[in-house]
Amino acid sequence: MTAPPVRRLFSRRLTRTLLTPHPVEHYVRSLGVDWSDDPTGATVVAVDRPVRDVTVLTLRLPAGVDRPAPGAALEIGVVVDGVVHRRHYSPVDPASRRDGLATIAVRRHPDGVVSNHLWDRAEPGMRLLLGNPVGEMALTEARPADVLLVSGGSGITPMLAIASTLAADGHCTGTGTGTGTAPGRVAWLHYVRRVQDAPFRDQLRDLARAGVSVRVIPTAEGTTPDGLAGHLTPDHLEAAAPWHRDAAVFLCGPEPLARGLEEALGAERFSGVLRERFTSATGPVPDGDGGTVTHLRSGVTARNEGTTLLEGAEAAGLSPQHGCRMGICHTCTAVRVSGATRDLRTGEIDSTPDCHVQICINAPVGDVEIEL
Repeated sequence: MTAPPVRRLFSRRLTRTLLTPHPVEHYVRSLGVDWSDDPTGATVVAVDRPVRDVTVLTLRLPAGVDRPAPGAALEIGVVVDGVVHRRHYSPVDPASRRDGLATIAVRRHPDGVVSNHLWDRAEPGMRLLLGNPVGEMALTEARPADVLLVSGGSGITPMLAIASTLAADGHCTGTGTGTGTAPGRVAWLHYVRRVQDAPFRDQLRDLARAGVSVRVIPTAEGTTPDGLAGHLTPDHLEAAAPWHRDAAVFLCGPEPLARGLEEALGAERFSGVLRERFTSATGPVPDGDGGTVTHLRSGVTARNEGTTLLEGAEAAGLSPQHGCRMGICHTCTAVRVSGATRDLRTGEIDSTPDCHVQICINAPVGDVEIEL
């Protein structure tokens, strides 16, 4: 069957790239097409709720949409009471999967609009909006020989993608392409309050059989079979991966887990850790920063004396698209056409022309032109 023109147009990865920073559905909706008919969306084909607070969805991705790299995330959108809400979820299955499906896990939060909506309403046939892949960390095509994964809570999902991809590649048996004939080593420390709270226990056992050294460590009650318990310590690293000093380290979990890993590794070694954050810490705008910001699409020019680009735009009467307001969801990403901005998480200044920036965590350093 020949695909209809709109499907062929919007399913192409190049088209998605050209339309960045907005997801394709933004433009489809602007043409008056109902979101449920959006050919660029994902379709739920299976739903599971393996533990009390996790919804597992298997999605069929539209033709031409590639899965994100292992560890990165898909942007998923749902419409609740007429409002579009977007979140990011890492597929948990191997990136080598070629059937057009991707599985995500959504942990239910007490006040979570999206997580509760999916817990209550998700069923096969449900349509979800789909944006561009995002993520702060991802497994590279050139596989590191030794890999240490550290996660807590919802951080299990990007680590599942990385571990299952390495296992599918035969990384731990020496049959993969990334390490030649020598097997690589993969160890994974995942922290939960109780072992029974961890979803995907069958997949974890499959990974162990494929050579991944997996330890689910309870922080509240119980121990692992080799006696590990509580929060991360140097002893945990030595027990799971005594070779970790030369390994590529991936981290996804809450801040206390990150601080524990930093204390165990030391600040210099920790600076090289590949990390996906649950939250983002930003510093103040230094004195002397600020400038005149020209919002090219709206034609509004305003002086910003020391706030983020998002706050400055809102103060100027604009309503830019945004989500988390802390650099996690990438919903606010816009093109900085000219000028320099400071990333308030790192303090770094960048002035690359026509560069995508998250306006919620960047502030102007001098005059800036931006596509808003």
